[in-house]
Amino acid sequence: MLKECYVLKKYRWWFLGTGAVLLLFVSFPFVVIYLLNNGNPYTRYWTEKQVPAHLEAQGYTKGDLLEDHWVLPNYRINNDIYTDGYMVRFKDEPTVTYTYGVKRHGKNVVQYCEKEIEATDIQDSFLISSGPTEHSESTCINHLENR
Repeated sequence: MLKECYVLKKYRWWFLGTGAVLLLFVSFPFVVIYLLNNGNPYTRYWTEKQVPAHLEAQGYTKGDLLEDHWVLPNYRINNDIYTDGYMVRFKDEPTVTYTYGVKRHGKNVVQYCEKEIEATDIQDSFLISSGPTEHSESTCINHLENR
């Protein structure tokens, strides 16, 4: 019995290290699946914090917005911007959906030039427009640049 305690004490760091490595291997697929389904929590935090503050600085209130929420696109966008986006629809322009993003460096908010415009003649169809609309910002970026 005394000999067994000596062996456990002697090799306890090896047992702990092996257990930690096994835990990493087992948990890695679950972490990857979570990130693919829910996005990066760090970038989501910055997007949900910065964009509403930016809209408030532009003079918009919650009462001016019909809908605003965080989104995660299915494809890679501009490398200067976090992949997460923030979709906004205004009450006075309900058929146009604006998308905002947060820059990786400086955490500045930018509006994408492309806007989804709900088609009036076809049900559940959207058109993509780059032209100016009522709530377009003077400095916008194309979401597919710098890929």
